[in-house]
Amino acid sequence: MKPYEQSALRANATAALTRWTVELWWDRLATLAGTLERTSGNKLRRFYRWDILPKLHRRYRDRGRDISMEAFIGQRGHLAAVVRFLAWMDERGTLLGDLDQRTLDHYTARIKTREPVDHFVRWATKSRFAGDLATHVRAARYTMATMTEEELWRATDHLLTDESVELEVRVAGLFVLLYAQMLGRAVSLRRDQINVSPERVTVQFGATPVVLDDMVGDLVRRQLSAEPRRGYAAGASGWLFEGLSPGTHMSAAYIRLRLAELGIGARVSRETRMNLLAMRMPSAVIADVIGIGGHTADRRKSRSGGTWSNYPELRS
Repeated sequence: MKPYEQSALRANATAALTRWTVELWWDRLATLAGTLERTSGNKLRRFYRWDILPKLHRRYRDRGRDISMEAFIGQRGHLAAVVRFLAWMDERGTLLGDLDQRTLDHYTARIKTREPVDHFVRWATKSRFAGDLATHVRAARYTMATMTEEELWRATDHLLTDESVELEVRVAGLFVLLYAQMLGRAVSLRRDQINVSPERVTVQFGATPVVLDDMVGDLVRRQLSAEPRRGYAAGASGWLFEGLSPGTHMSAAYIRLRLAELGIGARVSRETRMNLLAMRMPSAVIADVIGIGGHTADRRKSRSGGTWSNYPELRS
């Protein structure tokens, strides 16, 4: 991605960012669609407008959230995979309405990741642009291994006490291990999401600010007052975890790698913490505090065996 794209993507205003992203993708889509036959190019535009774009709005714009760099790159790659599939069909002279199961299976057997193509084909079938085609059923999202609670607390103690570990790795890692934050969201926290008083430190991951444990709060105070990593650029950064390039935050990949070197798996740790929270807290509280959707919290509660059906009565 070009530097000017990175700078624009990290803009602070959610509405402006979403609008810019939509315009950028639409410009790219017009270019990509121009390489296809007219019929295929029209289907690609409809797929973007009718399926991808509404989901993007529901997930980010309607919740007042910035789209992350990882999400942007992922969606762009998803769309590029569909373009390659449509270009392959154009080379064969095959229209989407004439696509049969054998041709689809022949193509998907040759590619590394078939989910973007299957997604497009499911949409085309539902929209009646293609016949009734069978697609691969993606494995359940939450089938990854988890840690024991003892292992999770041992990793937490390591980050709380080991002064040889970089401060930003400790703080971002603790946001994952204790507050079930995705690394991509943890590293993109802004300083205005943190409130510091003599008595406590709060962080606003979701709708409701979280009061941090005293030891975690002390580390966050140190992070806020730390010297900037980029010594060559003037001006204060709005990011809690400042990146090396001006106007950027730290890379989630870097934090993930450093945690792995310490024997801490970021995804597994978050999965374990989410399960523990779901067993012990109402889903509405989890959604408000962690910053996830209500339906996601409800599904997590059901899988973990949490029983908070009487929470509305208890809250009133």
